[in-house]
This record gives sequence, C-alpha cells and structure tokens, in this order.
Amino acid sequence: MKRKGAPSSGVDPRALARGIRLRRQLTGSEYVKGADTGLDPALLPAREMLTEFVWGKVWTRKGIDRRTRSFMNIGMLMALNRPHELSVNLRMAVNNGLSREELGEAILHSAAYCGVPAGVSAIAVARQFFAELDREQGKDQPGRRRK
Repeated sequence: MKRKGAPSSGVDPRALARGIRLRRQLTGSEYVKGADTGLDPALLPAREMLTEFVWGKVWTRKGIDRRTRSFMNIGMLMALNRPHELSVNLRMAVNNGLSREELGEAILHSAAYCGVPAGVSAIAVARQFFAELDREQGKDQPGRRRK
C-alpha cells in the first residue's frame, strides 16, 4: 500500500504499520504486492481499515496463538465457501508452522461440521496449494499420491 501522506481512513497508523508487516510476513510480499498493485484509490480506505483491524489488531492479540488462529480460519473459510481466501490462509497456516498433515486434519474436522461439499472443495484448494508449495520448494514429492 504505497501512498503519499498519512492514512486517509482514520486508522491508527501504528496498528496499520503492524498490520502491513504481519500481512507480508504471513502471506508473502509477492502476494501483498499483487493484491495492492493498481488498487483504485477509492478502495484504499477500505484496504487500510481492514489491514489495521484484521492484521494490526486481531491477529496481533495475545489471547490465542497464530497457529490456533490459522486452524480457526480454515474451518470458517470452508463454511463460508471462500476458496481464494482458503488458499491464502493455507499458506498462512504453513507460515505459522502447521504441517500438511495438520492442514488435512483441519479440513477433515471442518468437513464434518460444514458438510461434504465444503470438504471436497477444500481438498481441491489444498491439493492446488500443496502442488504450488512443492514447486516453490523444488520438490516433486514422488512419495505423494497424485491422480
């Protein structure tokens, strides 16, 4: 979010700065750059407010750790049928230390409450994410089953 001057949406500049740092740390600088590049100025106040609140205030609270927050997000995003955000949050979960096996368990557990269609969609999203992760890490993962 490169712009001149102070934030325009009445946000707390310190919380916004914390939010920007954490968003980059958990989603990756390339993702943030892609999401923010060419953002219409009319949308900047909303982006700033969401970054300040979600990333700068909620994600930085002491009440629960980031791993737990990631587990929670997987289930909520499955229930809401938000595949793009689920994919982003799978990356965040890995960056928060969750293993593939833990992600699989989170999907399985959430599918029991969200329903089979949500589970099937989440498996498809996770499959694509795991393949992307393997490419980034230079792994072919020959021991993994592929269809």
